[in-house]
Amino acid sequence: MAVILLFIDGVGLGEESDHNPWYVRPTPHIDRLLGGRSLVRGAVGQIGSDMVLLETDATLGVPGLPQSATGQATIFTGRNAPKAMGAHQSGLPFQRLRKWVQADNIYLQMERRGWRATFLNCYTPEYFQRPATRRGWVSVSTAALLSSREPVRMLSELLAGKGVYHDLTRWTLARKIPDVPVIEPETAVDHLLDVARQYDLVIHEYFLSDLAGHKQDEELMRTVIDHYDRWLGALVDRKQTDDVIVLVSDHGNSEDIRVSTHTDNPVPTWIIGDAHTWREIPHQKWDLTCIVPLLLRLVEKRHITTS
Repeated sequence: MAVILLFIDGVGLGEESDHNPWYVRPTPHIDRLLGGRSLVRGAVGQIGSDMVLLETDATLGVPGLPQSATGQATIFTGRNAPKAMGAHQSGLPFQRLRKWVQADNIYLQMERRGWRATFLNCYTPEYFQRPATRRGWVSVSTAALLSSREPVRMLSELLAGKGVYHDLTRWTLARKIPDVPVIEPETAVDHLLDVARQYDLVIHEYFLSDLAGHKQDEELMRTVIDHYDRWLGALVDRKQTDDVIVLVSDHGNSEDIRVSTHTDNPVPTWIIGDAHTWREIPHQKWDLTCIVPLLLRLVEKRHITTS
């Protein structure tokens, strides 16, 4: 039994409108899971006995459009990063925010409880050889992982099916390394589930959705939505009964193709497999600070069940 966190960058809950690719593009698996609705604001609510879609505040009480660095820092720590930093911060985290994330995050909180969490994404050796990486310019997710005892998954693990690339099918990696075989999203799901059996929490980050939104690239958006719809559908169909999937985003963006900036739309917290535990999390308003407490409670409940 495992908890699976799917962090998808730059996907807000938008309107049922022609400018929302998540509404316009075919998403047969998402529609099936949401009772015939697309991943839009109008789908928020209870969906069956074991699934709920929550409207999630990404602004966190701080003026301005939500941004990646502070939004992701909040997701990975359970603390209000834009409030602590005094503003929303974009891109890769500056040193102050990076150290703030490394001081306490979901990996360290899991370790203190004797539980295991892993980052499913795999890196290439070239990534760690980049001058920018050596200077500390890494994503929030990478900074959090490097603060823990959990090993980093590399290209060898990817090729052995013991991890997943950030784009799911490896198609962007194959452009750089032609010998890397491209796989289907459904095969990537099998790799995730093989890893999940060894951990309490498995995390995957997908950021092409944010890139497509910034570029207003409709062709890339079609690929993003098709691949992610297939990935999520297969994961729900193949997970074990007691596995729980939590899908969340850091800010809006790709749900409004008219703009190249982020949006202030709420983002999804989509819980698949346990539709009630979120009510046990103390909160005045459901926002990104609630994600870590939710994950910890879900893991705790699974340990209680098996003890």
